[in-house]
Amino acid sequence: MKKNKLITRFAPSPTGKLHIGNARSAILNWLHAKKNDGYFILRIDDTDTERSKDEFIDKIKEDINWLGLDYTKTFKQSERMELYNKAIKKLKIDNRLYECFETQEELMLKRKSLLSSGKPPIYDRSALNLTEKEKKDLILRGKKSHWRFKLNEEKIIWKDIIRGDVLFDSTLLSDPILIREDGSLLYHLPSVIDDINENITDIIRGEDHVNNTAFHIQIFKALNSNPPRFGHHPLLRDSKGQGLGKRLNSISLNDLRNENLESLTILNYLSTIGTSENLSTSISAESVYKNFNLENLTRSSPKFNKEDLFHINQIILKQLDFMNVKNSLIKMGIKDPSIEFWNCIKNNISVMSEASEWWNIINQEKIIKIVDKDFLKLCASVLPDEPFNLETWDIWLKKIKELSTKKGSELFQPLRLALTGKKTGPELKFLLPLLSRKLVLIRLGN
Repeated sequence: MKKNKLITRFAPSPTGKLHIGNARSAILNWLHAKKNDGYFILRIDDTDTERSKDEFIDKIKEDINWLGLDYTKTFKQSERMELYNKAIKKLKIDNRLYECFETQEELMLKRKSLLSSGKPPIYDRSALNLTEKEKKDLILRGKKSHWRFKLNEEKIIWKDIIRGDVLFDSTLLSDPILIREDGSLLYHLPSVIDDINENITDIIRGEDHVNNTAFHIQIFKALNSNPPRFGHHPLLRDSKGQGLGKRLNSISLNDLRNENLESLTILNYLSTIGTSENLSTSISAESVYKNFNLENLTRSSPKFNKEDLFHINQIILKQLDFMNVKNSLIKMGIKDPSIEFWNCIKNNISVMSEASEWWNIINQEKIIKIVDKDFLKLCASVLPDEPFNLETWDIWLKKIKELSTKKGSELFQPLRLALTGKKTGPELKFLLPLLSRKLVLIRLGN
């Protein structure tokens, strides 16, 4: 990768399927990189060996590829322990990592005591007072240690791309635990080390990471590295205002794929929801990222609305020409689809899978729905000869009106129901040329 390029990353943990909130973070990072001619990296945060699964890594990559988010590089954190251990050694030598022996129960009691005294529940750094002999004695007694990062006492300030000026007083923060009792690493340390190693310049993530960023900025500096730019976007909420998450069985990307929504629909929706812009309906990813501006994100949490997705999907399908969809139609089992077929149905479908239903309606030789049998018999008697074209419907309609007093819906509805089985659909003017005369007569009950 070239130097001096903007580089973003998306770092999911493979403990479940990507939900719509995860996808938004991924898309915002990808758009920010594409907009600025930069690079986008996919990092798999699998240091939680107990919950991380290879099957979820495969699913995550499948979802990212389906969205069209091309990444310059991908890697797993579990393959980088040597890199992390080198940084851990430095932090220990510099006395920025210190060993602690309190159990969860002991820490809980300390927090309760501080809260009851009206004090902030901040770790008291009592472990710093332990001598080497006391540490050895604790280990001999079966005590297991964890390691905390010692924060410098200072104001932690950064200019957030989305939130503006952010300030934390480190004296009001507990030193974060970086290494668990079993030796496994928490999110903070490997994340910062990878961001340094990959020259990440911009990190766009949810506002639930704001506190983490305060810790990370000091870890960056402790490892002699300048922190990247940070942007914290408001979290997506469901229709009830609840947060999204894997453990809450939130809507996954896989669910939306199974509902036959276009990946472009997701890209459009998540690029503009929660911004000052109208929901986008672009038919190319290039158009989406060219119109994207991270600064348009508002501070309020947007609510996810699935109805908006289907509305966007419908508008996108209407804009797609035949060559854009031909392969998709063939993959759905539609043999030799035509431009006339697509132009006829595209204004009447909300998802691509509905094209199969219209293909069957147009091609299956069977009676669908007979309403007003005598009227349909009359219509059949004046059906024009083949070949049918765009003028056939008007010619046929004129002949029907000469023999019948029916008007409006009384005339159109029985014909539409007979020919399609539906009360609404494509204009019969465009549908009729796709049907054979034999099929029309069958549908009319003859």
